[in-house]
Amino acid sequence: MSNKLVFFVPYHTGYAHIELILSFASFADVHLFVYKWNPAQQLVRDYFSRSIHVTVHEFSIDAILAELVVQQQQQHHVVVLLTASINYSLGQLQFRFFCSIQKNAPSIIDVYSTGHCMYGCQSCAHAYSHRLPITFTNYIRTKYLSSIDIDKYADIVICPSFSSEDAPFSLLSNKDIVEQIVAFPFPHVIKLHPLTYQIKNDDNPMLSLSNLEQEHTHHFLTSKNILPDTQTNTLKLIEHARVLICDSDSSIPFEALYFNDHKHIFVYEMAEKHDNKDDRQTYFHIFNNAQQLTSLLERYFAGELECKTEHSHKFFLEKYEEPDGKEIERLANIRQWMMN
Repeated sequence: MSNKLVFFVPYHTGYAHIELILSFASFADVHLFVYKWNPAQQLVRDYFSRSIHVTVHEFSIDAILAELVVQQQQQHHVVVLLTASINYSLGQLQFRFFCSIQKNAPSIIDVYSTGHCMYGCQSCAHAYSHRLPITFTNYIRTKYLSSIDIDKYADIVICPSFSSEDAPFSLLSNKDIVEQIVAFPFPHVIKLHPLTYQIKNDDNPMLSLSNLEQEHTHHFLTSKNILPDTQTNTLKLIEHARVLICDSDSSIPFEALYFNDHKHIFVYEMAEKHDNKDDRQTYFHIFNNAQQLTSLLERYFAGELECKTEHSHKFFLEKYEEPDGKEIERLANIRQWMMN
């Protein structure tokens, strides 16, 4: 642990960034500033209530400035981590806001956008990642701890993402596929996107599910195979999976390529959204509808499905370094956080 550095994180979600925060908290103390409009504010407070390395505040200019004074008195350096993607307005606003504070607060040595996903997701700012797979940091660090064992593993794991009212292109928008998955007769688990678990909250301005996706989320939540939102370690699920069903616009299928254990990755996309330049697709079985998904599953159970992921780990390493749990330390060196 660094005793000269602290992280400030403006926090706009619930469990969605828990793994990321735990990764950074393994290197230095973290101060979360949770937006007042975030309906998961109490959830976040409760989750970190016993942590000695994570402190939760309500987001306000006064709270941020007051904590900056405290850190300056202790001669600590502050790094602001932005978990909202700078590809979207919230991340851009956060960046400008904290850069303006930095001009008058010399204790802030960096404002860095960590993002919240990896290659393959539209939210990913891969150019800013320094090729460091921070998504894997806490997974690697805690991989063999019995305290993070998952009660319910399955060979078939479904990880749907979500889209928006204006662009309903997700698996979650396809009624036939959702109904098919809920009716699966074989063992499986469903891990929804963390933000979709907040479906019952109508006051989260960051939740952009279409009415159709809200309806289908409710349908998924009726399944006995749904995993609770407290299960934040999605990589642990993917590690044990033999078949992964997910969306194209997501980092989940790329993350699965790390494991290099002959998984089958079934990726949903609308036919009209197909991108021939997507270099991930060599490793995926693409499906556009429920019938195609049925065919893939039948061939899998019959042992007739081609494995496309034989050399997937090599592709993973073309985009990121090998995960080793020390990504934050290397990031600190690259960004020169410890040299000031």
